[in-house]
Amino acid sequence: MILKIKKQKPSFKNVELGDIEKIASIEANCHISPWTKKNFLDSMSSENTFQVLKNDELIIGYYVASFAADECELLNITIKRDSQGKGFGKIALDHLINYCLKRETLNLFLEVRSSNKNAILLYENKGFNEVGIRPNYYKTSNGKEDAILMALSL
Repeated sequence: MILKIKKQKPSFKNVELGDIEKIASIEANCHISPWTKKNFLDSMSSENTFQVLKNDELIIGYYVASFAADECELLNITIKRDSQGKGFGKIALDHLINYCLKRETLNLFLEVRSSNKNAILLYENKGFNEVGIRPNYYKTSNGKEDAILMALSL
């Protein structure tokens, strides 16, 4: 007899204190200059929207967004390395955009490393436009690189 294991649909939940260790581990594995546990704990205690993306009950990603008046800034969006390239970044971004629409947010802003071509393509496909550059904003292994500022009108 062959048992079929039913895959669960990816789901979101509000971050919990018990998630921070796993999130910090994913962050450290994915970024040259990662957020610290303290950064994540500060985001939990602030008014930020902090969502965890789970697949088959495992944390595979997260995003942190800040709202002010009718605008939103995406502060961090990360998908675990072994889950990248499978559409989870799009799922997380769609979740945030839908949340912004429910809140009647007019504009969604973000910044992205100029070398992160996959993320830039994702953002452009969702309708984001480049609105500016922050020169030498991000650390790299051998110096610094620009941040591209992007915006989506909702």
